[in-house]
Amino acid sequence: MDIGAYANIEKLGKVARKNGIVIPRERGYRYMKVENPISKEDVEHNAEEHAVHECEQTLRSCGDNVYEYSDRTDRRIRKYMIRKPVKIDEDLIVVRPVAVNWTAVHGRLRKKLKYVMKCAKRNYRKQYDVFNKYCGRDDILYIHARIGGQNWSYYGGPELERQPWFLEKVDDSYDDTYCDIYAKIDPETIKK
Repeated sequence: MDIGAYANIEKLGKVARKNGIVIPRERGYRYMKVENPISKEDVEHNAEEHAVHECEQTLRSCGDNVYEYSDRTDRRIRKYMIRKPVKIDEDLIVVRPVAVNWTAVHGRLRKKLKYVMKCAKRNYRKQYDVFNKYCGRDDILYIHARIGGQNWSYYGGPELERQPWFLEKVDDSYDDTYCDIYAKIDPETIKK
């Protein structure tokens, strides 16, 4: 969930409705004129961190996105992930996975984790390439909604794509049940 977008839900939700934009399961808005692009270096760094997180989740997975937190999965994490202490705040240091231990991973698991990393990086880059494309534009509204992935068809996504304001949609890389929708608006409705 995009907390920054959630903070704007009342103010920018009114702007969306003035422009004829009605999205089911909306979770937040951002006015792209005030957003700054994310640097390529930051996108690459964050994509790598995201891919490591996805590998950790895959190692904890029991299949079908059901995660198990147990001694068995903790042993898998210790065996297949490189972990380091990360300082959270003044008094808290947590040991977290920071990379895959490729020397310990073999066979089908190695292929699976390589594929997970490739997909995670691709999805993260795609999400932020689209975000960066619209940054600084006064006629674009970003809408974060809980209609990503397979929810898109169920909640009327194909009908939304046919609306004159619709520009683009990209699934959230962290949770594909969410998506980011980019809509064209009249900049004058922001000022009113």
